[in-house]
Amino acid sequence: MGMDGDSFGVEMHGPIKQEMKDGDDLSDSVTSTGASETEESNESSTVLTSTASPAASEAGEIIESSTSSVTAEFAVMGEVLCPKLTAHDVPQDQQSPSPVALGIPGFYHAAHCFCSGEAYLREMLSSMDAHCQAMRAWQQHWVSLVETACRKVLAEDFKELVLVGSVALSLETPGSDVDVVCLTRSKPQEVDTVDVLRKIREIVMTEFENCGCPQGLNAVVVDDARVPILSIVSDNVVLVDLAVNSLHSVEHVKWFHRVGAVPQPGPATDVPIQTVTMRCIKWWLRLRRIPRAKEGGLPTVAWILLAMAACPEGPAQEERPLATVLLNLRMFFQSYTSVHGLDGVLRFENGSSNFQPSQRKLSLQSQLQVIDPESGQNLAPPMSPAMHLLLVHELLRARSLLKDTSCTGHCVFLQQVFEPVPEFANSLPSSLKEAFGALVLKDGSADSPCTVELVRIRKIQKAPWWQAPFLARWDRQSCLEAQVFREQWFAGHAIFTEADAITCTPWNFICGVEMLGSDEIGWTLSENA
Repeated sequence: MGMDGDSFGVEMHGPIKQEMKDGDDLSDSVTSTGASETEESNESSTVLTSTASPAASEAGEIIESSTSSVTAEFAVMGEVLCPKLTAHDVPQDQQSPSPVALGIPGFYHAAHCFCSGEAYLREMLSSMDAHCQAMRAWQQHWVSLVETACRKVLAEDFKELVLVGSVALSLETPGSDVDVVCLTRSKPQEVDTVDVLRKIREIVMTEFENCGCPQGLNAVVVDDARVPILSIVSDNVVLVDLAVNSLHSVEHVKWFHRVGAVPQPGPATDVPIQTVTMRCIKWWLRLRRIPRAKEGGLPTVAWILLAMAACPEGPAQEERPLATVLLNLRMFFQSYTSVHGLDGVLRFENGSSNFQPSQRKLSLQSQLQVIDPESGQNLAPPMSPAMHLLLVHELLRARSLLKDTSCTGHCVFLQQVFEPVPEFANSLPSSLKEAFGALVLKDGSADSPCTVELVRIRKIQKAPWWQAPFLARWDRQSCLEAQVFREQWFAGHAIFTEADAITCTPWNFICGVEMLGSDEIGWTLSENA
């Protein structure tokens, strides 16, 4: 959905060029023509198309769906296989992999796989894009309904519907929603946004009933957010987000195009290696369930800007572009695993980045600032030391696995980089059905440092005003009652037994830990802990 009728179509050339066929393209294009000054139409004019390349997927998301379930997103995805050969079939330098499912929840990597990291990355990106492409027809239908409703509600005040976020930037992953902004001819301050969204919702809901849409489809107005939106959801998964006169989102898209970080609007545009790298990082964030801004983490756009700073666009290997992507991924994870990697100020000027590390000596207390290149505001909210510790752990983990991928050339380590984690492994539920294991960061004092404690959280008392199914890590009002466990050795085995009872808050929560056993016989940590 372009500005003033422009198309966001993407065709791959240069280092990631493949022969284009119907249904083969891994980038996504969205074309929209809004009402012009001389033409006013009552019919929806938004058109979504999808293209794909087997070389790499060029599509990641800037605005993340807050209720999306990773497990549900991939229930419909098919298995992707590497060439089926064993280690004994071919010489060592020509070995190919056994069947493998690439980073998709519900599918698991074979125990013995000898494909290269580049082959794995190619198949992972292709399977991701196949899923995104399969959603195109429904996405087009939903966006058309939204645009028709906007035109009916606003009448002559309707200007155009503009695509923002993931699809506009060719940065789409499975589970990404479609983000659109309705622009009016009136000035933003003259429009009652919430009232407009509510009227649009009434029309959309009526259309849902008349057109036989799937059960569970709903439209919800979120009027207490900083930017009010209308969300089309299905079984708690956000499909489309509509905002009215959100000019900041529109300017973000223009900035990313202007600096060349994503493909330029038009029917045939080179796809930067940087775009593919950012999409892989976006996918890593989703599969590892890295906490988002509303959970006390960083917004996705901040991660994308951090990726741009660590992996500036440069010359790619023409015959092996995905080798450059792997190198970029190593650069990204290496850049932010130092003591001050996520402690400093990142700024952009004319597309060039400048990261000024903090000079403070407290390594766990991160004060990261990611300055919005358009508004000049800080995009990174305050981060708890426990949240910082989790991020450093995940970054170090990925860095180590990518190093092993580079040293061995085998994809098994790269698959582990994108290995999905359980739903609440890195987040804290707001209600408790049964006690669960966790790591918490116990605050230190002037005489003692902070310590990481293994606990079982037995009771959660959320703040009375909190409504979400998770607790935010910046929350210091909700209460967690937990039992500390100490390690003891019996017959050569580590057993964890109860020690002190403590009370902490979500501010102290690092991550969940799977514990096996009981209070009577003691507890052990699972192999995945």
